[in-house]
Amino acid sequence: MAITKEQWVEIEKHLAGLFSSVIFKYGEFEVTVTRSRVSESKTSLVVYVDGVIKGGWYSKDNERPACIPDVWRKRTRAKYTAKSIKSFEKIWGKRRAKKEMPELYEVTEYHTCDFTTAKSLVRQYKKLEGLELIKIGGKSFDDYIKV
Repeated sequence: MAITKEQWVEIEKHLAGLFSSVIFKYGEFEVTVTRSRVSESKTSLVVYVDGVIKGGWYSKDNERPACIPDVWRKRTRAKYTAKSIKSFEKIWGKRRAKKEMPELYEVTEYHTCDFTTAKSLVRQYKKLEGLELIKIGGKSFDDYIKV
């Protein structure tokens, strides 16, 4: 069953709170989102697949669940900083810099298990087909609304 607009609003409101957890079913995987402490004064939403996060899942080379690219946050990082690219272009010029260093403008893509805001998580999860809401705050959605 697809998640309704009303449910998405409640999910976002609940995840924005301090003590929050939501459980989804995505394909054969159970995806749990909880607010966890990252540092002394910072929290973020952490996504667990079947109740665990394994360090090997961060690398594309290792074996990992097929749902990771869909449910984890996509991040990118340039191989070289803008400052260093500028200095190479100043020394060699744009054309020669591209010729001498073909990887100069390359960007690395990776996935992380944390989201900084509930809004960004909901925005990404709304696009997923086949995502089902199981529990919100430890209760089914109907029980959660009654309280």
